[in-house]
Amino acid sequence: MTAPLTATVRRRLDEAACTAEPCDVYDGHGARFYDELVGPDRSEIREVLAVARRSGPAVLDLAAGTGRVTLPLLRIGKTVTALDLSPSMLQRLRNALPAGSACDLVLADMRTFDLGRVFDLAVLAATSITLLERDDRRRLFAAVRRHLRPSGSLVLSVAGDAVHRTLRTSVDREISVRSGGNTVVYLQSQQVDAVGSRRLVNWMPLPLPTAPGPVPVLTTRLHLLDAATVADELTQAGFLAPDVIPVRSPADADAESMMLLHSRVEGGEYRAG
Repeated sequence: MTAPLTATVRRRLDEAACTAEPCDVYDGHGARFYDELVGPDRSEIREVLAVARRSGPAVLDLAAGTGRVTLPLLRIGKTVTALDLSPSMLQRLRNALPAGSACDLVLADMRTFDLGRVFDLAVLAATSITLLERDDRRRLFAAVRRHLRPSGSLVLSVAGDAVHRTLRTSVDREISVRSGGNTVVYLQSQQVDAVGSRRLVNWMPLPLPTAPGPVPVLTTRLHLLDAATVADELTQAGFLAPDVIPVRSPADADAESMMLLHSRVEGGEYRAG
């Protein structure tokens, strides 16, 4: 398997005479790294819970991952179905669930799932909508509509305008991640494609070894989507024009790190298949 590498990561590996050991950031070893990287981030949790408190009890958490949103939803008394495509992510969530939790874990693709039941609220957090191509986003929205009660709703997050602008620029920086009681430094390298529609992100542990050898490189590819584009796609998919809920950065109450788009569907009904 060939790892998709940014130019910076490729150059650094070549200079050290090392090779990339590709890792999906959402599976295997990557699932632990992802949990350590984003698990402590409380962005959007308060806003998602505010929407959930105004909704009925049954919540579908799409791309639930290791439970960053699932667990808070359970704590406010919701019955949650956590759906994810990664067995490794769901296993970490399973290990984190308190005994007796009202949570159903489902291994499925958020573009094609068919659960045979309906929900009061569907949640797609952590800007996970950017994982999908346009046709796949259309399939996701259709699947969600089939699984919402009449007057049910979908809430999803996208980057705020200022953050979206920074994501359109290739950039490299070092980050620190707490892992097993230790702090591990990674090079986080983001490379935006020539047309500015997608970004490739690598994480590589530092320092690189002094002897030639394999180095794990964690990777994801994400689409660059602004709120207006996603809102337009929602209405095309049969949702009402979404309410826009600003998400303030936990570190800076005046900074808008994300936006939630909260969209209702009226008169819908579940259709199997």
